[in-house]
Amino acid sequence: MSKLYRAGSVGAASLMLIASMPGIAGAAASSAAGPTAISALGGFLTHPVVTTLLLMIGIVGIGLELLLWTSGLLGTVGVLGFGLYFLGNYLAGGVGSLDIGLFVLGVILLLLELIIPSFGILGIAGTISLFSGVILAAESPQAAALSLTIAFVIGLALLFFIVKKFPQRGIWNRLILKEELTSEQGFVSSSFKLHLIGQTGTSLTPLRPSGTALFGEDRIDVVTEGGFITAGKAVRVVHVEGNRVVVHEEKDEHPAPID
Repeated sequence: MSKLYRAGSVGAASLMLIASMPGIAGAAASSAAGPTAISALGGFLTHPVVTTLLLMIGIVGIGLELLLWTSGLLGTVGVLGFGLYFLGNYLAGGVGSLDIGLFVLGVILLLLELIIPSFGILGIAGTISLFSGVILAAESPQAAALSLTIAFVIGLALLFFIVKKFPQRGIWNRLILKEELTSEQGFVSSSFKLHLIGQTGTSLTPLRPSGTALFGEDRIDVVTEGGFITAGKAVRVVHVEGNRVVVHEEKDEHPAPID
């Protein structure tokens, strides 16, 4: 028994000696500090104020990318904001594969909205998927929903202000004519074309079967009944339906007599 007691004393003394060595002590301290630093980072990123700020950055960044087309720059900033949000919740132990999957699916759908015009369907589906992933990733879905609501309201206000400040950068400028077509330039609205029925004009371009004809001082887009009319020919309007002005070539019904 005395030998066993002495062996235990020697073993305990040896462990104390090893633990007191500088290298071992530093390693132990660093391993203890590691989880503490990670926990501190997770606690910082999941703080309600920081969470709301990150969500707002994500919403504004992706929203501006969709509205202003910045070649992915602001979109990257938005994804980074959401990424830090998910990182904080991951470090806090609240992120699952489903949450990340919903978020990634939402980003993909929003990117597809930029490439494939879907009249907003892909954008709405992507937004719902992204927001669902954000709420489910949090340890407290209620707190996440509150932060998301605040970030969404503030983000919409910022988006409205920025879009009003830079209207020339809007995505709608890619979809509409930037130059106004006025009557002084010879263009006539479709609502004023009914009076053309029966009028005679001159084809300014070849009609194959569509082209442009001149009626008085007005340049009108016209279409034939199916035939081909060369430029410089007299044409008569036979039918008007909306923007569609149908003409046929005006033949000389009284040819000159042959000597």
